[in-house]
Amino acid sequence: MKLDDYVVVGNFSNDTTTDMRIYLEMTCEEIFLSPGHAIELLAKKSDGLLPVTVAYVDDGLQIFANKEFDVDWHVRFDGKILKPGYPTRLPDPHNGQA
Repeated sequence: MKLDDYVVVGNFSNDTTTDMRIYLEMTCEEIFLSPGHAIELLAKKSDGLLPVTVAYVDDGLQIFANKEFDVDWHVRFDGKILKPGYPTRLPDPHNGQA
């Protein structure tokens, strides 16, 4: 992954007391954010990427690219770049989990 090929499309944090999910559409990737987690959502630059749409759902957010159907999503969390899958549960940086 060449970071110059990616753009930050949003910053998201979980300020609640329960887990929330971020669904990355159309790729069916899903990220669980525990209370206190914050991420930067990155995507490979493309003509159809921006603007993204954020929709609220019962347990989190759905993120849609404008016209891109095969988005190469990545997440920056705790200083590390991660490729999300289905599902992705982020480690707790305060407990030393990896």
